Amino acid sequence: MLRQLDRYLTNRFTGVLVLALLSFVAVYVVVDLIDHLDDFMTHEVPPTGIARYYLHYIPYIFVLTLPIGTLLATLLVIGEMGSAYELVAIKAAGISMYRVASPLLRLGLFVSIVALLLAELVVPRSNEARAQILQVSPSGFLGGQMHHITRQDRAGYILYAGYYDRAERRARNVAIVQVTGDKARRRIDAEEMQWDEEGWLLLSATDRTLTEDDGKLTTHPRMRLPTLTIRPEDLTRVDKLPEQMSFLELSDYIERMRLVGGNASRWLVDLHLKIAFPFASLMMVWLGFPVAARTWRGGKAIYIGLTLIIGFLFFVCVRSGQALGRSGDINSVLGAWGADALFFVIGLLLFRWTRK
Repeated sequence: MLRQLDRYLTNRFTGVLVLALLSFVAVYVVVDLIDHLDDFMTHEVPPTGIARYYLHYIPYIFVLTLPIGTLLATLLVIGEMGSAYELVAIKAAGISMYRVASPLLRLGLFVSIVALLLAELVVPRSNEARAQILQVSPSGFLGGQMHHITRQDRAGYILYAGYYDRAERRARNVAIVQVTGDKARRRIDAEEMQWDEEGWLLLSATDRTLTEDDGKLTTHPRMRLPTLTIRPEDLTRVDKLPEQMSFLELSDYIERMRLVGGNASRWLVDLHLKIAFPFASLMMVWLGFPVAARTWRGGKAIYIGLTLIIGFLFFVCVRSGQALGRSGDINSVLGAWGADALFFVIGLLLFRWTRK
């Protein structure tokens, strides 16, 4: 009997989830197409290019909407079972509500793992492909001024510029670190760096040799570094956004930023979110089951309404934690995992109040 119950719950949950995801994709694509229609026309993107753009968009939409889909599936399946007195019959058969929740929680964990794999292996490449189709930065067209740039060349130099002006080819707050293996051997700090016919000219530069045996420090009003192969067009290249990088790529980017003394704290919360956000699907099942098991009246409309309210509150918590983590007001781990932790605690309290 328990196996039949598990299959029954699994089939109903999966059916609702698939239908919900397809609906979300359709709505998301229509809204985005209206928003980007001018960009497609400006860049003369052919219909096949538009089709490829949205084909690459689907993995990201799946990862973004899976928590809402799992919440809706949980509320509808369990809520309708309660309205049809199926839960009453299950309790009368001596089956605990915790046992009923077990297959749904396993499905939530499975969905979270799938979302994690998609976010790590598929979404970064698909998001980058989308940006290349429009040939613009993911956040819009390139402006004349750029901030917090990090680049690495073939000679082992990592360059960080706090500010760069494309028109003047001038950078400020510059740090250049020469790395051998995983150790920094040399560091050059300069107030300003200007490109001319001979290459980069460093102004008010401090050159440090970072060795265990012999550490030297010299200052130069003007300094050349001919072995640096980074050019102005390399600095104007669009940086990948966190959603265009895998966990390992973003982790490597943060480490390189730290080596040159750049502010990498704003990226740490995005790094932790790459693990935390996929597990939101499990948290939605965890929270949704005890809510639906209380047998709300009103039919499907009440469950769709609850999905919108809970989903909205969850995304507000995620975005708030991300913003606070980036600004340094709270720890990056707390900023990334705070929403999951909050919903876990709420779900735990609701489970304790759910009749067994």
